[in-house]
Amino acid sequence: MAAIGKIRSWGPWLVGIIGLALFGFIATDFTRSCETSSNQARQQVGEVMDTKLSIQDYQNTVEEYKNVFKQIGQDVDEEQLREFVWSSYVQNQIVEKEAQKLGLGVTDEELKQVLQGGTHPILQRGNMPLLPMFYDQQTGNFDFNNVTQVYNYLQQASPEQYQEFDRYWKTVEKLIRQQLLMSKYTTLLQSCMLSNESSAKIAFDGQNTDSKIVLASLPFSNINDNDVKIEDADLKAKYAEKKEMFKWNTETRDVKYAVCNVVPSDADLDNLRNGLLAAADELRADSLALADILASHRSTISYREGMPYNLAGLNRISPTLKAALDTLSEKQVTAPFKYNSVQAGKMVENMAVVRLNRRYQGIDSIGYKYIRIGGQTIEDAVKTADSLVAVLRGGTPFDTVAVNMGQTATKTWFSANTYQNEESLSSDNKALFTALHEANLNEARHLTMSDHVRLYVVTERRQPVTLYDVAIVSNEVRFSNDTYENAFNQFSQYLSECKTAADMDQNATKYNYQVLDQQNLRSNANGIGANQVLPNSREAVKWAFAQANEGSISEIYQNSADGRFLAVAVTKVHPVGYLDQQSVEEYLRAEVLKDKKAEMLIKQLAGAKTVDEAQAKGAVIDTISHITFPNTVNVKGQRERGLSGAVVATAVGQTVKNVVKGTNGVYLFNVVDRTAKEDATFDRKQQETSLMRSAMMAVSPSQYSRSTGIFDVLRNKAKVQDNRYQF
Repeated sequence: MAAIGKIRSWGPWLVGIIGLALFGFIATDFTRSCETSSNQARQQVGEVMDTKLSIQDYQNTVEEYKNVFKQIGQDVDEEQLREFVWSSYVQNQIVEKEAQKLGLGVTDEELKQVLQGGTHPILQRGNMPLLPMFYDQQTGNFDFNNVTQVYNYLQQASPEQYQEFDRYWKTVEKLIRQQLLMSKYTTLLQSCMLSNESSAKIAFDGQNTDSKIVLASLPFSNINDNDVKIEDADLKAKYAEKKEMFKWNTETRDVKYAVCNVVPSDADLDNLRNGLLAAADELRADSLALADILASHRSTISYREGMPYNLAGLNRISPTLKAALDTLSEKQVTAPFKYNSVQAGKMVENMAVVRLNRRYQGIDSIGYKYIRIGGQTIEDAVKTADSLVAVLRGGTPFDTVAVNMGQTATKTWFSANTYQNEESLSSDNKALFTALHEANLNEARHLTMSDHVRLYVVTERRQPVTLYDVAIVSNEVRFSNDTYENAFNQFSQYLSECKTAADMDQNATKYNYQVLDQQNLRSNANGIGANQVLPNSREAVKWAFAQANEGSISEIYQNSADGRFLAVAVTKVHPVGYLDQQSVEEYLRAEVLKDKKAEMLIKQLAGAKTVDEAQAKGAVIDTISHITFPNTVNVKGQRERGLSGAVVATAVGQTVKNVVKGTNGVYLFNVVDRTAKEDATFDRKQQETSLMRSAMMAVSPSQYSRSTGIFDVLRNKAKVQDNRYQF
């Protein structure tokens, strides 16, 4: 009993200990839950209308579209594709939610009817990523039977290709379904944009009535900017007037960035030139295989034994190359020379030596038709090709065989242009070059290639042209590691002296760097650079939004392949909402300047009631014909938007009552003539439809920061969060 009593005396302590244990358990579970939520949040690319998109789902969709473009044989830029996927996701989420409220949708039966009908505008060429073989050659309409034939053929011929095609077609069907829903929704919106006969007639008359005026104008340029005094109160008032124009729906940054371009040193150029001189000696000695010489000197251009260049092929490398060859006889070698070439979309400087092996007249361009024959094995494909060759030699047209194989036998030209770059200089192209030159006209043959068998027939050979068998040892003019490190150290020294963003400008001249400003950088930007995005600068964008504060200066971002260093400073953070007055002061000042100049010029015309009186006060006179409403009016090479409205509102023979303030000056005019176009006929229905479309365009998605369109408003309400910069 004493023991029990003692235990009872411990009661408060036991309760406390048990409570702490329970609290620890709950806290641990809560911490784990928070960690899980945090991890999930870190995996979210974005959110639209409370629907979250994970990085995995986003990437899967990107891969889906990659497969679509792969199937139709089109290259696509990775960043553009990712931007397209995100924009489509946002739009589709909004439209699906809005359509659901309205009871709109696309059933499987509707999709089936559209595909089998083949005439819906969505299925027209270019509107969807559809293969040419899906269209009827006679009518040009989409034919779903061709899709079925491809499915059936690939199911038997290649299970792997069947699966790829199935993934492609399911993505296409998803795209079509989304576009059908969008079409329904926009059609409903268009139906809400009504017009009437009176509005239609007014619009028709404005578009089809020409007015002629005598115009007296005083341009703003007559007044020196320095003669106009602008007060802070003027800017404040203009900001209040235009404030809605400055509403920003996406958080942005103003940044300043310094760029250092690494260039080869004199020592780098000397080393490169000496290496090419050694290569020239080997080419002259003619003791080694040409391909081996080019490989040993790491030439960026391979030797194409038996595959000569034509003139176009040489010019694609560089016109300088053709000029160098014109100075050579056979077996001679040039001295090292520089030339520029375009590689991966950018200009590259190269240095080369060239040996002319042979210059001769030969067949370059060969026209042929072909069919790709696949199969579970190459041996099976060869057997199929043998049987088809027999069919063709029996008199069956090549096009007929192609259609039976579910393909289109399009005529193709093979020439030096076909193997103009290193990527196209494949073993397949080499084999094809030889095969086509050996084949007779209209002779059916087949060629085993790396992944298929090609059934072909040569249909045409063009006249002989001058061909060049040359060996080119070419190296890109690049900086060495030492040069790169020296440039990096200097840029590091420059950046260490920059404590503020203003220091970047002040110190740039000392180090001969360029510092640029970029306003309103968005988190979804591909990189830094207002006019041309700097390569591999996406990480700098991520830093600007994920880590930087106003005034922060980044670390150095390196791009060794491009030879460029980059440092970024965030000078201004623009949160969602209205841009502050300081951020738009340049625009405000320009608008206030126009207003004050207009006031001064209108005072200059005070008392002028006619064009002649305006001329006496310094206005320039001009006669302008063919003014229609609501088109702009060309005044001395400058376009005035609002002048046509004032012209229409003024009767013939009358002078406009008040001086008109335009975009570029002030105006007084007299309407001297007005005639209706004789060949114009009023069509009420057509004109009302046109007005409805114009109204719909006015509320379509805006390209500017100020959101006025229906989809802009819906997007704002959708609470879109774009976190892609974190990935």
